Amino acid sequence: MSLHELLGKMQCRGDEEKVTFGELLNVMEKRGFGPMLAAPAFICSTPIGAIPGIPTVTGITIFLISLQVLLARNHPWLPSAIRDIGINRDSLNRGIGKAKPAVTHVDKLLMPRWFFMRQFIFRSLIALSCAICGLMMVPLELVPFLGLVPAVAIFIMAVGMATDDGAVALLGLSIAILGIVMGGQQLISLMS
Repeated sequence: MSLHELLGKMQCRGDEEKVTFGELLNVMEKRGFGPMLAAPAFICSTPIGAIPGIPTVTGITIFLISLQVLLARNHPWLPSAIRDIGINRDSLNRGIGKAKPAVTHVDKLLMPRWFFMRQFIFRSLIALSCAICGLMMVPLELVPFLGLVPAVAIFIMAVGMATDDGAVALLGLSIAILGIVMGGQQLISLMS
């Protein structure tokens, strides 16, 4: 699946003003856990992520999906409180529309490679990093746009998983680990 196709799947058609997380994730579930992680990470990476509550909801969603990857679940489960949260359909579609031209250029760089990243140990490491980053997004919501950093790292890892591009997944994993280390240092310095 290309990144352009992934965003196309996220674009919502219909008459209703809002689309729920559950509807988005149902579309993504058929494509595996990579797209399911990419959807909330993308939402938080756009201006929609500045809306109060969105980084927390997307972070918890990412955390729960990542845990299920670690537990090797076949079908993801999310609480109905998260599945029923609505996002403005027009805002989501506008954000996707603005991203699509850039994504077309990025797609040219994505290709199936470094298949060793498909192995259980690497998938588990990516899932663990996504889970930690998802949890980090909750307190980072207090500082506007700071939740963007872990969301982008998760999005890169998820795109790597969705497109079977191990190099991209490893890049996202490196960004996530760097962010976790830097965030940990900040917490330690604040506590002392």
